Parts: sequence; structure tokens; C-alpha cells
Amino acid sequence: MFALDAIVLIISGFILLRIAGKKVISEMTPLEMVTTLAIGTIIGHVDAHSRLLRTIVTIGLFIIILIVFQYIAMKWPFFQKMIIGKPTLVIKDGQILQQNLAKLRMTTEQLELRVRQQGITNISDIKTATLEVNGQLGYELTKSASPITHKEWEQLLKALKVELEKEEPKKDSVFEKVRRNAE
Repeated sequence: MFALDAIVLIISGFILLRIAGKKVISEMTPLEMVTTLAIGTIIGHVDAHSRLLRTIVTIGLFIIILIVFQYIAMKWPFFQKMIIGKPTLVIKDGQILQQNLAKLRMTTEQLELRVRQQGITNISDIKTATLEVNGQLGYELTKSASPITHKEWEQLLKALKVELEKEEPKKDSVFEKVRRNAE
């Protein structure tokens, strides 16, 4: 009987987490992280004295509360700041904002690590950078450090009077498969 309870619990947990949304740990807000960890803890503490239905209902309530909080945060910006948070500016015009780093309890070295992980070698190449609510570094490069876009490349070639061959989308592209499946 215990094996059947475990199977039902795992399947229920999987379904309820799918309802909660598609995010990986690195993209989760603190509220989503707490909910996921709580669900894991609840599932991990199920034993012979626990009722299967009570456990599934508890997990379901966590998911419902998460969805309600997400809806409230989307509907009212004031609650969004309280529940989810806002990005924090950490670099402006190539200068690290030490005051904001201190509020985040982050060292300059930790910020520099995140910058290097983005493939940026000079902080002076960053126009603005924010630490997002999910912990990721968002940034905008200065114009001189920004890579050229396809549109800019086409404009340059047009100005030089060089013609490009038209490229047909490949039939076996993973994006083509997703587009076909979405239709």
C-alpha cells in the first residue's frame, strides 16, 4: 500500500507543479522558490502516519496560494513590489553603484563574477545593469560595445550596395517544429 501511496504522491506533485508554471530554479522568484521547497519538504516527510489525501490537499493549497499571489502581483503594482520584488540597478554608465550593492549584500567581486559569466570583460562597456528578482544579471551594453544586429548589417551592406542571397528557413529547424506543433 505504501508503494501505491508514493506513486500517487509523486504523480500528484508533478501535476500540481506543472500547474504552478514552467520555471527552472534560476528563474524563480522568492515566493515560487519557497513554495517549491515547501512542497518538496511535505513530500519528503510523508510517512505511515500521514494521510495521502491530506498531503495532496496541502500541496494543492500551496499551489493555489502561489497562483493567487502571482495574480495579485500582476494586478496591483504595489503588491508586485512586496511579493515579487523589483530589479535593482547595480551599474550605471560603466560605474558600479556601491550603495545598491550594499543593499543587496553583494560584493563587487560577486557582481564582477556575474558580469564575466555574461562574457563581458569591461564594466565600462555596460550602460546599465540590474540584478533581477530571480538573481540573474540584466544588462544593456554601450553603443560602442554592442554587437552589430542583423538589421544593422543589412543596412550597412545596402549602403555599400552589396546584395545578400535570401535565406529560406530550414525545414528541420527546432523552431519550425515548435511553430508547427503550436498551430
